[in-house]
Amino acid sequence: MKESFAPILKSIFEKYGDIGASCHLESVVMRSYYVECVCFVVQELQSTAVMDLTKSKIKELLAIIKDVESAQLRVAWLRSIVDEIADSIELIDEHQVAEMAKANSDREVETLNKELESSLESLAQKEEEVRDMKTRIEEIRKRLSELELRSSDLDKNIMLLRSKVDNLDSKSLLDELV
Repeated sequence: MKESFAPILKSIFEKYGDIGASCHLESVVMRSYYVECVCFVVQELQSTAVMDLTKSKIKELLAIIKDVESAQLRVAWLRSIVDEIADSIELIDEHQVAEMAKANSDREVETLNKELESSLESLAQKEEEVRDMKTRIEEIRKRLSELELRSSDLDKNIMLLRSKVDNLDSKSLLDELV
């Protein structure tokens, strides 16, 4: 047994009893190896912050626990802790994914709000241009109507004057001169 694992093994035995009592391995070397594996998992968990544990590291630790369980060492307490950590890491990952999705959504909302604001400004400008154009069209129609009326009056006047001019007998006027 590695000396560095002695304090960990002592704590395990004090808290959980002899975890190797029901082990079916006959070789002391193999039994010690599996107990060291348990101590290794505990040491990894103690020396690494939960936020720094990766899914692959947890998967590796769970594989070690599974192998140790196959040798019938009593490590249900350790599996429970690692399972809980795995759930926590999954929640942390889901939280990070949700945070990124929220940030992306917020950026998209901001972009669309700016686009909407720009489009509304453009629409307001075009609506003002339409109002101005309608006013101009009305003014043109009014002026056109006035000019058409004047033209009609002028046509009438021209016709009247032409009729008078046509009726004039230019010879008779000259005849009266002398």
